[in-house]
Amino acid sequence: MDGQTRYRRWYRRLLGLYPRPYRERFADSMEQTFTDLCRERAGTEGRGHGALILWIFTETFAGIIRERATDLARWTMARNATNVYRIVKYLALAVGGLMVAGIATVMVLARGTGEDIAGVVAPALLLTLLSVVAAVVAAILQGASDRRRHGAGDDLAG
Repeated sequence: MDGQTRYRRWYRRLLGLYPRPYRERFADSMEQTFTDLCRERAGTEGRGHGALILWIFTETFAGIIRERATDLARWTMARNATNVYRIVKYLALAVGGLMVAGIATVMVLARGTGEDIAGVVAPALLLTLLSVVAAVVAAILQGASDRRRHGAGDDLAG
């Protein structure tokens, strides 16, 4: 078995990791493009397949992760968006709380030493601010999701 055949077989297996709807729609054309690229690369003298294969496999694996995450997000949102927002809100608040505790600890430990802690505290404050913003946005989305769900329930009842 030559290298191209082996690479195509590996690539076909890699494509099998995509979610079924994506795989059914795009796998054949992706496999054909991969085969065309391999043939084109084989036509150029002195050029190996290694870098090309590594790049394509890496890009494809990143695409698989992206599609799986999107698929999971769609499934989760369809099930109960309120719980997702609640989890995000509490995680963001926990990160913010840990960052505040870390900043306070660094400030207490550095007190009286004359050390410049701005390089540590400034990014930590930024992360704290971003986590609070994420918590507020998640809380707003959670409330909107609750209202939509209860509104839909009222429509069904009346």
